[in-house]
Amino acid sequence: LLHDVGKVLALPEVAGEDTLPQWAVVGDTFPVGCAPSEACVFGRKSFEKNPDVSHPVYGEENGMYEPGCGISNLTMSWGHDEYMYWVLKENGCTIPEEGLNMIRFHSF
Repeated sequence: LLHDVGKVLALPEVAGEDTLPQWAVVGDTFPVGCAPSEACVFGRKSFEKNPDVSHPVYGEENGMYEPGCGISNLTMSWGHDEYMYWVLKENGCTIPEEGLNMIRFHSF
């Protein structure tokens, strides 16, 4: 439940002029800067308009990352999970990093 609080970014009555479209707030979280995985819920087809797909580095399996760099070193797409992770992390939340990562990577 807690991770979905980030979905308020799609509500004009909460986010005001900073309201984001629903597709930008809800859905799979994925690492940017590398080719999308077939394991994504909607598969690679859903990334057809993502410019990273045809980029000479970002379109490769490892993209801008060293193989085996670890999940903590990935730059993740922006969404409700990432939003809640940073809100909690930057506001003195006492949930240990392992718990925060459960929120952050919930949709990954």
